[in-house]
Amino acid sequence: MNPDLLLYSSLVFLATILGGLVALVRQWSDARLHLFVSFGAGIFLGTVFLHLLPEALSESHSHQVPYLVLTGFLLIFLIERFLFTRGDGGYDHSHRVISITAFLGLSVHSLIDGFGLAVGSHSEELGNVIFASIVAHKASAAFALCSLFVLAKIKRSTAISWLVLFSLVTPIGAFLFTPLFADGGHEMMAALTGLTAGSFLYIATGVLLPEVFHTRELRWWKLALLLCGIVIVLLIGHGAAGH
Repeated sequence: MNPDLLLYSSLVFLATILGGLVALVRQWSDARLHLFVSFGAGIFLGTVFLHLLPEALSESHSHQVPYLVLTGFLLIFLIERFLFTRGDGGYDHSHRVISITAFLGLSVHSLIDGFGLAVGSHSEELGNVIFASIVAHKASAAFALCSLFVLAKIKRSTAISWLVLFSLVTPIGAFLFTPLFADGGHEMMAALTGLTAGSFLYIATGVLLPEVFHTRELRWWKLALLLCGIVIVLLIGHGAAGH
């Protein structure tokens, strides 16, 4: 067992747990929760345009990426608006569907992060850069995800269980699944990344932003936190690219 990979995976797990617990440790008011969700929307938008799309387009057959993004967007739209719509109590139910969808999308992306973590464990310089990028991204993503759990009024014990499961995805990807993608894995990753980008784009623009800005309360703080989430993803990308 690679000791560097074990160390990286353990620290990523802990950082993800801590990032999610920030949104779960107490009962937040709706106004405070919307501030968190605004930050989470920035994380999702930044991840789509500054990380997922460039990553997918860098792979072979990149001409397929727009179709994959559109498919991911429409898929989540159809799931939320048609397959799981309820006449009564639909507000919380809709957010619950979106939170589960976000969990699945983030988990796919985290699985890909695990592949990168495994590759980086064979190079100290590259490994440190990849590790720092994944830690920052996973902690922020866990925070955004758990904010969605709170918005959906999911029980705290259930949300913590989902958080622990989400925190394990990257270490699992690093240790178990990397060999499966040794041949032809780039095209599969590009396809999954494109679909994830489309789903994240819908979650940000079709759910989170309308939820956050449907009232004028604290709107400038919401805008500031939205931009802050985007800037954090931008800095993570620049940190990785700089090496």
